[in-house]
Parts: sequence; C-alpha cells; structure tokens
Amino acid sequence: MKFIRRSLGLLSLLAFGLLPASAQNRVVVNDSIDALMKQGIMPVTVVSDDAAIGQLVTFALSAHGAFSVRTNSAVRVTIGRTGTTAVVACDHPSFAFQTTIEARDQDDLALRVADAAIVGLGRAWKLKPLFAATKVAFVSKFTGNQEIYTTNLVHSKTSRITNLRNTSHSPRWNPDGTRLTFITSAMTGFPEIFSTNGIGNPRGVVTNVRGALGAASAGPDGRLAFASSNRGNMDVYVASADGSGARVVVATPDIDADPSWSPDGARLVLTSGPTNRPGIYISSLAGGGLSRLSTGYGYAAEPRWNPVETSLIAFTFQSGGLHLAVADLQAGTITPVPATSGMNFSRSSWCADGRHVVATQSLNSQSWISIVDTKTGKATRLSDSKLGECSQPDCYVPRN
Repeated sequence: MKFIRRSLGLLSLLAFGLLPASAQNRVVVNDSIDALMKQGIMPVTVVSDDAAIGQLVTFALSAHGAFSVRTNSAVRVTIGRTGTTAVVACDHPSFAFQTTIEARDQDDLALRVADAAIVGLGRAWKLKPLFAATKVAFVSKFTGNQEIYTTNLVHSKTSRITNLRNTSHSPRWNPDGTRLTFITSAMTGFPEIFSTNGIGNPRGVVTNVRGALGAASAGPDGRLAFASSNRGNMDVYVASADGSGARVVVATPDIDADPSWSPDGARLVLTSGPTNRPGIYISSLAGGGLSRLSTGYGYAAEPRWNPVETSLIAFTFQSGGLHLAVADLQAGTITPVPATSGMNFSRSSWCADGRHVVATQSLNSQSWISIVDTKTGKATRLSDSKLGECSQPDCYVPRN
C-alpha cells in the first residue's frame, strides 16, 4: 500500500508539473536511453504518414552513427507530409522540437527532414545538417567502362554524368557544385582534364600537360591543383579555373600527388614520398617549402582537408589493410577512425557536417562507396549493388 500511495503521489506531482525539471527528466528518460546516450547514441523510432519519406529518413538516421533506429523507442520522430512540405517533430520532454520543412521534390524533402531530425534531436551534441547539402560524384563500371555518376546521401537519385565509352575517372566538384572536372583519354588517347555539367559534350580544361594526371582539386576561388608526370616524376601544378597558366608548385625527387586545398585557399595538403612509404605534407602557396604532418604511420596518403571543421584532415593509412584517420592540426592529434570491419577504406571525401566522409570501401576485388562516421566508424553502403564496382567519391559541400 505504501508503494501504491507513493506512486500515486508521484503521478499527481507530474500531472501538475510540481516536480523539479531535473526530477521530471529522471522519470521520463529510462535507463536504456541514458545508457546509450552516454555512448553517444540515441535510440529513435521514426513514424511517418508517408512510407517513402519514412523509409528514406530511417535510412538516413541509421547511417548517421549517433542514432539507433528501433521500433519501440520512447524517443519518437513523427513526420507528417503534405505535398513537398512536412512537419517533423519529437514530443519526448528531453528532446522535444517541431520544424516545418519545405522542399523542391520528394528526395529533397527526405534529406531536409532527416537533417531537421538530426539537428533537433542532437542539440546536446551540437549535431549539424548532413544530408541536404552534400552531393556525391563517383566512378562506376556499370557499363563496362569507368564513367562518372552522381547521387545523394540516401542513394534515392543517381545519375550518369559521362557516357564516353572510355575510362573516365577522378571526379572533382567545382566550388559552386555546378560542374565536375574529371580525367579521360577518350578525346586524344592521352589523359586530359575535362569539365562537364552533365549536359552536352565535356569541355577541355587541361589538355596541354602531357603525362599521367591526378584529380584536379578546385580551390575556393576556382583555381585547380593537380598532379602530373609531365616532367618525369609526379609533381603538383596549380592552374586557373579554366586550366590556363599551369605552373609547378611542388616538385620533389619523389612522387607528389593528391593535392587538396585548405578552406581559405592559402595552402595545399598532399601526398609526397617514395611509392612504398608516402607521407602527408602541407605546402603554403606563398612559399616556404613542405611541412611534414607527423602521422605515426609508415604509409599515409590521399589527404582531404575538411571544408567545415577547418583544422581537420582525413587521410588513408596502411596497417595490415587500408584504414582512415583524422589529423587535427589545432590539437596536434591523429585519431584513427574506429575499425568496425576487416574491410579496406580509402579515398575519403568530407560531407557537409564536417563529421562524416564518403569513402571507397572494398573487400577482395569488389569495391563500393559508403558513408562513414569518423566518430564511431559506422559505415553504411551508399552505392547500389546494381552499379557494380564503384569508387573514387568526391563530395560537394557549400563553402562558408
């Protein structure tokens, strides 16, 4: 009887809002939610009156790494859709929010609803929008040749961009996300850098630098950085946005490749060194030579500067297989992305939240592209298995 009276008293206090806020939270948030939250994971149930939107948002939250989508969580995200508008909300006292989303079409709506849920639920962790602002270019051998494709982060809209019936590879977005540069030998038999918006014939950008070529990374002002063996070894060049005025900016006795711009356009991070022992280096375009980034690994390559969290650089290292790590220039730390499988990860590119990357994931002779959470290591396949072997992703992220 004492237990019943005590329980009724507690319910009365809750009903009239007389318990302190901290006590109310302890009552509402159960032990399983608390335990998962301490691990940086929130259990969530998605309830939508539109099956298609619900399915896409469920995929998005499941891929994030900070959420565990379940069928019976006390934290419920509800989605009500009317045309290209949706109301997304959560009524759990500890995570309550409500947002109205307007979008261009169903795919855009799903991406924006997923972002609203991430930001609304993840306020305590300061989670940022991920899906709507990220576009992905990649290479697929679906046709038998390497061609360039684009997709979004819930793989709901995939388009083939090139159809040259030849090898096209190394796609890179331009600063405003309207065009892609890529490398092909389709026109002259020599590798050249072309640009396309997916409509009409590609236009030549760098066609007068002979030799092997690496991807043309666009800086914030449109300048292109790329590697070429025009002078024998692979050196790093910088050219104007239209490909003119190409000049060597990094040339060592070893291989120099994989340049990636700093967000302010003042520096490049790149791979340099012998083929079997490459390292990560930073070069100032104002001069002063190369500065080695100490990673602690004998093999480190493919660096990509984070356009959002500007002190972070992702790279590939070899230790048994291929893995990803993140260098924090401000903190002076190197953090391996947690390995959640025995598969290889390489060629990463940052997404719009500055936390996730899209990377090439491979096992034996098969490869595909995946979203990878650099905090938890959670990897979710992005490319459809029907597209066959996929690799070399590059993400477009709006610049601040």
